[in-house]
Amino acid sequence: MHVKSRACPAPPHRSLSVAAASVMLVLVGCDPVADDDAGLDAGSDAARIDTPAAFLDASAAVGDWLDWDPASPGPFAVGYRSFDHTYTPAGHTAPRTIHVSVWYPTLLSEGPVARYSGTSVDRDAIAEAHLAESIYEGGSYPVHVYSHGDRGWGGTSAFLMRRFASHGWVAVAPDHTGNTLTGNLDPRPPWLYYVRSTDVTAALDAIGALPTSDALSGRLALAEVIASGHSFGTHTMWACAGATFDVPSFADDPCSTCTEEELAAFAAGVGDPRIVGIIPMAGAINRRFFGDTGHQSVSIPVLAMSGTADPVGADGQFTTTSPLPFTWIDIEGACHQFFALGCEGDAPLDEDTIVGGFALAFARRHVLGDDSSRVTEILDGSRVLSDRVHFMSR
Repeated sequence: MHVKSRACPAPPHRSLSVAAASVMLVLVGCDPVADDDAGLDAGSDAARIDTPAAFLDASAAVGDWLDWDPASPGPFAVGYRSFDHTYTPAGHTAPRTIHVSVWYPTLLSEGPVARYSGTSVDRDAIAEAHLAESIYEGGSYPVHVYSHGDRGWGGTSAFLMRRFASHGWVAVAPDHTGNTLTGNLDPRPPWLYYVRSTDVTAALDAIGALPTSDALSGRLALAEVIASGHSFGTHTMWACAGATFDVPSFADDPCSTCTEEELAAFAAGVGDPRIVGIIPMAGAINRRFFGDTGHQSVSIPVLAMSGTADPVGADGQFTTTSPLPFTWIDIEGACHQFFALGCEGDAPLDEDTIVGGFALAFARRHVLGDDSSRVTEILDGSRVLSDRVHFMSR
């Protein structure tokens, strides 16, 4: 289904299909009108990856990952797979099924195109590609987990997932059931404000429990992972980081329909100790749920990203969360979807370089302990990835 809207930006040109890109209009809060004569892009059903030939030879050495620039794609092509996982969240008795997307490094250069949740296609990722061997210590793969925005899906920030996978990481993203493009609960149930975070935890649990026959089984470095989230995913990130819900103040509103079990789940918190750093994008801490002091139970570093064309309260988030280790980049002219499906008129290189560069540098520093100049110069602002970036850190 194609989506049209009044007074909204035109869909961007990206590697996702035309149908997927047009969905951006829904995600920025415009009123959609169905156009039944449009569907998925009718182009080739194959993904073709422009990867240096040396890296397509399984016997070729890929070199030292410390030499790879976080602000550029890595040497690997990107594979993609997905599966369903069922679990029962705290405060609930009924099982919940989430769809889990996984991106990973591969040595293939061509194969079936990746498809995300039956909604979009990505010709820069190869479905069910063979897994490349890990180049990290112990043969394990570092992990990045992502939370999509309201009415999104796991692949909305696929360019960021590909950045990590091209550098030899495994990137994981659950579709938040009940808050996706193809299945959204309206009105939004309050329990979703903690269950989205249990989805993130469940996705990590699921890939950690893959059967021994799976190529990734037992090879994922899950003790310390990095997590990112877009839009509503910003709230999810703060909850995953261990922010304390202000249950006494919201038990009547906005949680008047919450059960005692759900309130208990809010009170217990949904922080995941495996997450050692969060990257909230295009959003700000939700004081309605966390109150004025809920951030004080967070001790892990934060890299927040926002755009000047999207006033979401990121400035207040930065000033009211002291003394938490916090880096904030505000990107001149960037819209809400700069961190996901893209904005009209923005070159993909800008998104890939700025968002991908900062996110991967942050992940390398806090997951891999990388204190090389390639990482530190990005994270301390001494290397300017774009003159559009306003850099603040404490």
